[in-house]
Amino acid sequence: MTHQNPAAADDARNDLRAAVAALDAAEVAGEPAHLSQVLAQVARCHRAVGALSEADWYARRGLSVARHLGAVDASVDALCTLAELATERSDRLEQQDESRGAHRLRDTARDHAFEAARLAQHATDPQWEITVLLRVSDLFDRLGDHDDAVALQCRALGLITGATAPRTDVLPGRRV
Repeated sequence: MTHQNPAAADDARNDLRAAVAALDAAEVAGEPAHLSQVLAQVARCHRAVGALSEADWYARRGLSVARHLGAVDASVDALCTLAELATERSDRLEQQDESRGAHRLRDTARDHAFEAARLAQHATDPQWEITVLLRVSDLFDRLGDHDDAVALQCRALGLITGATAPRTDVLPGRRV
């Protein structure tokens, strides 16, 4: 939240309060599908205020609920969020000269991203799969994994053009 103006920071905090209130209501209602969505929103709100550890906790909880439901799309979204959060947290550790912890978080980000790309092929909407592949590709590019980023872009392009290439080895050295 360091780059936000005061009004935007207030809006982000208000959004977080509203999301936490919605989470309380969702927990009382006991509807797992809604709970998964609300947990994702709480994670996004924590991220918006710069509380990355808290965002990670809620995203992990949301992933757990989504996996329990067998909700592929929600699981993929949570995995992407977790990968992005690990990357952001890694950047913060690098700034604090904690390269060992930063390296561990980058590996975690890659693991989440690879799993998201693997699960994306089971998404209910092919357009959403393309969006996910490009999201993960951007993350790999940011992590310096340019070959993996290009492989995912090619996979997305194949979906866009309707090509039906086998998807067993879409990333160099990894089975996705």
